Amino acid sequence: MSQLIITDYFDNEVRKVNFNPKGLNLVVGINNESGTTNNIGKTTLIRCIDFCLNGKLEQLYIDKEFKNSINEDIFNFFKNKQPTFQVIFKDSTSELIYKVSRKVIYEQEKFKFNNQIFINDSVVEGDFDTELKKIFFNNLSKKPSLRQLIPKFIRKDEQQVSNVLKYLHPTTSSSEYEKIHLFLFGFNAKALLQSKSDLELDLNRKKKAKEALGSRFNAKDLKQILEITKKDLEKLYKQREQFQLDDKYEIEEKELKKVQLNLMEIEKKISDINLKKTININKLNELNDGIFQGDTQTLKLLYDEAKFYSTELHKSFDDVVAFHNKMIKNEMDYLNSKIEKFEIELLKLSNNRKVLSTQYAQLMLKLSKTGSLAEYTKLNEQIEKLVEKKGQDEKLLDELEKLEIEINTINDSLSELKEELDKNLQDFDNKLAIFNESFSAYSKLLYDTEFFVSYNPEEDPIKFYTKNVGGNEGSGKKQAIVSAFDLAYIDFINKLNFNFPHFVAHDKVELIDINKLEILFDISNSINGQFIIPIIYDKIENVYQKYKEKANIILELSESNKFFKV
Repeated sequence: MSQLIITDYFDNEVRKVNFNPKGLNLVVGINNESGTTNNIGKTTLIRCIDFCLNGKLEQLYIDKEFKNSINEDIFNFFKNKQPTFQVIFKDSTSELIYKVSRKVIYEQEKFKFNNQIFINDSVVEGDFDTELKKIFFNNLSKKPSLRQLIPKFIRKDEQQVSNVLKYLHPTTSSSEYEKIHLFLFGFNAKALLQSKSDLELDLNRKKKAKEALGSRFNAKDLKQILEITKKDLEKLYKQREQFQLDDKYEIEEKELKKVQLNLMEIEKKISDINLKKTININKLNELNDGIFQGDTQTLKLLYDEAKFYSTELHKSFDDVVAFHNKMIKNEMDYLNSKIEKFEIELLKLSNNRKVLSTQYAQLMLKLSKTGSLAEYTKLNEQIEKLVEKKGQDEKLLDELEKLEIEINTINDSLSELKEELDKNLQDFDNKLAIFNESFSAYSKLLYDTEFFVSYNPEEDPIKFYTKNVGGNEGSGKKQAIVSAFDLAYIDFINKLNFNFPHFVAHDKVELIDINKLEILFDISNSINGQFIIPIIYDKIENVYQKYKEKANIILELSESNKFFKV
C-alpha cells in the first residue's frame, strides 16, 4: 500500500497519507489538554482503507460503541463535500500500480458511490467487488467473498481483534469458516473432501441394506443352500419322470402341471410385488421422518450452507422449511400412489391364485383317489415348495450380490479418492507447517509459549483451531497473539509467493502491554509487509522517539489536526 488520498467535491486535498512500503506504520493520536484523543479520527485511516475495499461508509460516521450514535460533523462532511477516496497499491512482483477509487455521492437523502479501479492509469471494467478480489487474491470464485476475507487483514471491530480465526460475525457458520481457512492456507481440493463425504454416506447406506437382507443368511450361505435345493429338485424331478400313471389320468396330469406352473408364476409375481411394496413403504417412512416440524437444526445447517454459496438466496428460512416439506409431501403422495397400485395388483393376483388353487385342489382330489396318484401328488407338492423356496433364495442372493458389487465399487472409488486426498492434505500440511514455523516463533517471543494452527480433516465441515501449551489467555494476551498470527501470515504468503495482501491493520492495541507491543513492532519491521496501527501517544510515550527516528510514524492526529479536518 503506497498512499491514501481523500479529496473533496472540488478536488481539493482533504488528507494524504504516505505509507512505509515495509514494516511498522503508526498513526499516533496526540492527547488534548484534558488527556483525551476522542473525535480526532485516530482509527479513521484503517476504516478508510476498509471502505475503499468495498466496506461500508457508515463505519466512518457511526460509533457502535456509543449506541450507534452519529457523528454529525463527519456525516455533514460526506453529505456536503461528497469526497473521493483513493487508495494506491503497488504490486512488488509485477510493478503494476493499482488505484482503487470510491466517490461519495449524496442524492435523494441517501449515499451512493461511484467505484473505479485503475491499473497503471487504465480503467478496469467489470464488477467492483469481483475485480478487487481478482487483484488482491488472484481468485474469481464467489466464495469465500472479498468481504469475508478483508476483515482478516483489516481488524477494526471487537470480534475481529479478539479472535484469531473466527473474526467474522458470531453467527457465521462453520461451513463458511471452513472455506475461508482452506482458501487462506492454500488448500485447493475441497471438492475431494465433499466427494469423500458423499461416498462414505452412500457406503454406509449400502452396508446397512446388505446387513438387513443378510440378517439370516449371507451370500455364501445362500449359495450353499441353493446347491442343496438344486440337488434335491434334481432327485424329485427324476422321480417324477420315472413315475408311471394310468393312461386315463394323462389329461388330468397335464392339466395339473399347467395349473402348477401358473401358480408358481403367480407366487413369483406376488413375491416380487411384495418386495417392491416393502421397499416403497420403507422409503415412505424415511420421508415421513424427514418432514420438519419442531427440530429444524439440520435443515438450518443446509440453509446456511446454501446461503454461503449463493449471494442471491432470497428465500427466508421459513420458506425453505415449507418448500422442503412440500417436496417431501409430493414424493410421499407419489409413493402412496405406487403402493396403492401394488395393492391392487396383489389383490388381482391373490384372486387368480385362489381360483387356480381351487382348480389344483380339485385335480389333486380326483387324482389322489388311487394310491399311486396320492404318492405322485405328494411328490408334486414337494417340488412346488422347493421351487418356490429356490426362487426366493435366488432373488435374495441376487440383491446381496448386487449390493456387494456396489459396495466394492464405492470402496474402490474411496481408495482412489483417499490417495488423491492424501497427496493434497500432505501438501496442505506442509504449507501449514511453514505458517506455524513463524507463528510459533513469534508467539514464543511474546510469551515464551508456542502457538500453532491445526485442524481435524475428519470433521465435516473441517474446523480450524489454535492451540498452545499455556492454557487460557487474557484479552491483552489474546490480541497480541492475533497480531502475531497476522504477522506470521505475511511471512507465510511471502515464502509461498501467494498473491494476497501484504499488509495488516489492527485497531484497539492499547490493551497489549507496551513491552509486547515493542516485540510486535520489531517483528513487523523485520518482515516484507506492512503493520498499520492507530495508537494513542500515552501508550508509546517512552518509545515514541525511537519509532519516530525509524520513520515508523506516518501520521499524527490531534485536536488541531483531525483526520477529516472537521
